[in-house]
Amino acid sequence: MSGISPIVRGSLISLILVLLAGCIWAPRGGGGYHEGYYDRAHNRYWHNNGWHQCGNNDPHCR
Repeated sequence: MSGISPIVRGSLISLILVLLAGCIWAPRGGGGYHEGYYDRAHNRYWHNNGWHQCGNNDPHCR
């Protein structure tokens, strides 16, 4: 019976490490670009998950 204790202890430590590693996630809406974001320095806007260059009379560019 003394051989079970180190196995159980090792399993619990492994379980805790797996749970802690699984609880790391990126916050929502923290640092990403949102639809219609205008990048004035590069004269472009964010649309459909990608950058688009501003043209003449483009309604997305201010």
